[in-house]
Amino acid sequence: MMNQQEIQREIDQEYTEKKQRSSRRMDERRREVSRKCPEIAKLLSDREGLITSNLQHILSGSRVENPREAMKQINLRIMEALKEAGYAEDYLEPQYECPLCQDTGYVREPRQAVCECRRRAYHQKLYRRLGMNTAEEQSFERFDLNVFPEKYLPKMQMTQRTMMGIVRDECRTWAEEYPHQPTRDMLLIGKSGLGKTYLMNCMARVLLEKDCSVLLISAYNMLKAARAAYYDRQEEDMNNALQVDVLMLDDLGAEPLTENTTIVQVLHLLEERQRAGRSTVISTNLNEKELRERYTERVASRVLDKRHCTLIPLEGDDVRRQA
Repeated sequence: MMNQQEIQREIDQEYTEKKQRSSRRMDERRREVSRKCPEIAKLLSDREGLITSNLQHILSGSRVENPREAMKQINLRIMEALKEAGYAEDYLEPQYECPLCQDTGYVREPRQAVCECRRRAYHQKLYRRLGMNTAEEQSFERFDLNVFPEKYLPKMQMTQRTMMGIVRDECRTWAEEYPHQPTRDMLLIGKSGLGKTYLMNCMARVLLEKDCSVLLISAYNMLKAARAAYYDRQEEDMNNALQVDVLMLDDLGAEPLTENTTIVQVLHLLEERQRAGRSTVISTNLNEKELRERYTERVASRVLDKRHCTLIPLEGDDVRRQA
């Protein structure tokens, strides 16, 4: 499961390696130019001498005459010599992968802040850890209503495509308004192939971009982690599920139903999260009657309580079987 501190450590290491690559590229270019152009090699040496001299004066407390002007003049001579030798004037400047933060991951102007490149890298790692298909970029912006048929649904009194447009907007609003959404939890209910998992991926993306902690996991894997915590004392994964801001539990009802275990574990998970005021989004292929029969009224009442949970029923044809 997701370990956000581990992800941050990975990114820290990646940015350290970026800076090292930038430094190596600059050293290689300097050696190349110095071999071909002795004049530039001498100018570079003079610039280093000037920097050292200025530093020594600063440390000794003595006054330096026009240090900036002297550095400006030598830099201009280096650029002119590079141009005469057929190089770009900035050939010996650092070549950053991200010029905005200079491969540090942070920008200082107008204030110290995380650079967009680091934020993007962090989210991409989160997507992969959550099993979200980054290649397809499942997002509300890419949510294509045209994949749903214009089949009229008598129960909904609208077409499947119209229904999915309403559902998409409701899920998007819930995620965008978090943590001030109208209800704490959400339940997506309907048979396979109606887009429940895709919608959860879209919601997870919005929440992650708001810097919320999110765990998107199948009910099967969640119950597997719960059993490991109970029997083998491997509690880290279960603690993540209890403490994450938004738990997204996909395909509830597809996991094996173990007598005196599954129901207790599901109930414990829901009770602890609700007690802490944390949000849970659940998808299931079961209808309300089947939820009550499988998990008992104690569990069903917690996921079907409309005071605290937005219930999203989906109807229609399996879009994965569309020609």
